[in-house]
Amino acid sequence: MRITDRMRYENPRMRILRLSRRKATTTEQLSTGKRINRPSDDPLSAMKASLYQSQGRRVEQHRSNIDAARNLLVTSDAVLGEAGSTMYRIKELTIQSLSAVMNPSDRTFVGNEVGQLREHLRSIGNTRMGQRYIFAGYRSDQPAYDVNGVFQGDANATSVEVGDGFNVQSTLPGGQPFGDGTPGTVDAFRILTDLENAIIAADENATQTAFEELETAIEQIITSRQDVGLQMTKLSSAESINSFLNEHIPGILSAELDTDFAEAVSELTMVEHSLKATLAASSRMLNSTSLLDFLR
Repeated sequence: MRITDRMRYENPRMRILRLSRRKATTTEQLSTGKRINRPSDDPLSAMKASLYQSQGRRVEQHRSNIDAARNLLVTSDAVLGEAGSTMYRIKELTIQSLSAVMNPSDRTFVGNEVGQLREHLRSIGNTRMGQRYIFAGYRSDQPAYDVNGVFQGDANATSVEVGDGFNVQSTLPGGQPFGDGTPGTVDAFRILTDLENAIIAADENATQTAFEELETAIEQIITSRQDVGLQMTKLSSAESINSFLNEHIPGILSAELDTDFAEAVSELTMVEHSLKATLAASSRMLNSTSLLDFLR
């Protein structure tokens, strides 16, 4: 093949250009600490990194959702525990009121205490976190129960995503623990009102009927607290998975994106030597006038 003057100029120039680009790329990798500074550096790794970065953002959102859901569930568990204690105290008072030795004054005192405990239970039913009434369903911007103990919310539960395709309920269905006015729940406040009136009136039959309903209301609160516990268990499982991903995704991204400094320094040294050698050889070749001059 005939070697033309153009080839004598072009071949060294192209090699110098390639080496200069490699040097610039390696220098950039060392200065930024990133092996991939633009998608064109490694399209496949850049695509993988983009997917992992998207997953990392989802993990962060899930962690935020987990924290918010935990706060709501822990609060629900605590106040339902207090509600259960309140109902057991009312149960004790009801049993006392059925004693034959109580006089009208004693019954009035017991009945009034039941009324006070009913108001305490209503305040529990209207527990609020921030601007949200946690037992009001989706109507969480207003108290769940009015001054008469009538439910004002709805029977919906708030769910949040705490993992890919994995949701937990951060609140119970509105009105579930204390009654939402539907046949599916018992109205704890109506029962306590009936119980208060029956005790003060010394109506033993009405007191006994209200006492039986009270047992059902207590079971309703216990069941609601168990439901909260179930959601907290699911939340713990989601948190374990989330923590694992949160710990490992940065390492995976680092493997895809970060510069291997030892390899990059070795590459830069090799490229610089090659570039110097090419420049020197090119200079000798371009300054020579014959093959013998080049070989000298």
